[in-house]
Amino acid sequence: MALLTRFSSSTPGSPKALLHLQNCIGFLWPSLQKSTQIDVIDSFTNELVTKKTKKWESLRENLMKSGDGRSSPTPSFGQTVVLAKKGVMQDLESIRSPELGLDIRSLSRAQLDNLLLSTLEIKNKVDFLYLIKQCINWRLLPSKDVLIECLKYLSNLQKTQQIEDFIEICKLQKNPLLTIYGGLAPFKAMAMWRSGSSEGALRTLEQGYASCKDDEGRRMIRIAFKTISEETLENKSDAVLVGLTKLAKKIYAEQKDIFGLACVWKACFASEWFSDQKTASQLFEEYVELHGLVGRRSQSLCSSFLRQKNVDAVHRLIELFLQYEQRDSCSNCLGLLFNYQYHRKDLRACAEVIKSCSELEMPLNETQNEQFLSLFLNQSAAPKFHTKQQTSANKFQYKF
Repeated sequence: MALLTRFSSSTPGSPKALLHLQNCIGFLWPSLQKSTQIDVIDSFTNELVTKKTKKWESLRENLMKSGDGRSSPTPSFGQTVVLAKKGVMQDLESIRSPELGLDIRSLSRAQLDNLLLSTLEIKNKVDFLYLIKQCINWRLLPSKDVLIECLKYLSNLQKTQQIEDFIEICKLQKNPLLTIYGGLAPFKAMAMWRSGSSEGALRTLEQGYASCKDDEGRRMIRIAFKTISEETLENKSDAVLVGLTKLAKKIYAEQKDIFGLACVWKACFASEWFSDQKTASQLFEEYVELHGLVGRRSQSLCSSFLRQKNVDAVHRLIELFLQYEQRDSCSNCLGLLFNYQYHRKDLRACAEVIKSCSELEMPLNETQNEQFLSLFLNQSAAPKFHTKQQTSANKFQYKF
C-alpha cells in the first residue's frame, strides 16, 4: 500500500512516476525481469502466514488444556492478551531472524529500493535498521537516491557507525557518491551533532568541504552547516558558536565561500542575547561581502524574522541598512513591516512605520496608504463606541 501511495503521489508521465512504475512492476512480478529469479517475497509471506497459524493453534490448544482445571487455572482476559501480544512480538522477531528473515541477496535492486522506501515512508525504524544491517553485512547498496534518503534517516537516528560502514563500502566499490558528497561528510556530521559530538561534527564538515568538488555535495554540506548554526544559538552554546565561527572564517579564507559566515551572522543577529548581536555586528563590520549578500536577501530575511514574530530583529535590520546606506533594502523591510502590522490591525505600529517612511523619504505604495487610511477610519470610530459602553457599565455599577 505504501508503494502504491508513493507512486500515486508522483506526477503522471514524469520520469519519477515512470521510475516508480518500473520499480513496482519489478517488485510485484520479478519474473518479468529474470525468468530464473525466485519470488522470495511470496514464499516469505506464505511461510510467515503458515508459521503464525501454527503458533495460534498451539496457543489456543494450550489455553484449552489449561482450562480443564487439572494442569493450571483458566487464564484471565488480561493474561490471554499478554500471551497473544507475546506471540506477536515473537513473530516480529522471527521475521528478522537469520532462519526466517528475508535475505536481501536474492532481491533485485528495484526490490531492495522499494523495501527501503516503504520503511522510510512509514518511519518503521526496526525493519529499516534490519535491512540496513543486511546491506552492510553483504556490502550491497541501493540506488543513489534511495541511499541518500537512507543516510539522511540514519543521521536523524544518530547512527554514526552505520554511516561509517557505508563509507567503507563506497570506498571498496569506488562509488562516486564519496566524491560528490565529500566522503558522505554532511550525513556523518549531522549524526555526530545529533549524538552530542559537536567537535567531531565541525571537524567532519571541514574535511568534507575541503574534499567536495560537486555543487550538490556542497549544497548538502551548507544545509548541515546552517542547521548546526541555528541549533547552536537555540541551545545557547557559546563554546560551539566560537568553533562554528572559526570554521566559517576558515572556509571563507580558503574557499572564498561566504555562506558559512552568513549563517552564523543571521543566527547571531536574530538572537535576543546582546553578546550574540555583538558578534553579528563584528562580522558585518569585518566582512564587506556580507553587506551585499544581506542586502540582496533583505526581503527573504525580513520575512523570516516576521514569521518568527521577531519584530525587534526587523527594527535592528532597518537600522543596519540605514547605517550602511542600503536604502533599497531598508525600503523593502519597511514595506514588509507595514504589511505585518496591518494584518495584525495594529494602528499605532502602522502609524510609526508611516512616520518613519516619511522622515526617510521612502514612501509606501498607494495600496498601503489606502490600507492605513481604511484602518484609521475603522478604528477611529471604535473608541467612541467602547467609551459609551464603559460609561453605561459604570452607571450600572453605581446603581448597586
